Amino acid sequence: MQTPLPIELQGQIGQRLREAYNELISEPVPDRFVQLLQQLKKREDQSPGGQQGGDS
Repeated sequence: MQTPLPIELQGQIGQRLREAYNELISEPVPDRFVQLLQQLKKREDQSPGGQQGGDS
């Protein structure tokens, strides 16, 4: 059985994870992803039935 991490260590890990996440979400979306999303939106808008254009 594993012993739980000390509360102080859990707090430090949580803080580092929050910092890394905040850095990640502040980065701009790559141009290629924006282009792909625009293509998907265009295809979705052109499909019969509006936004139901997929094989889900």
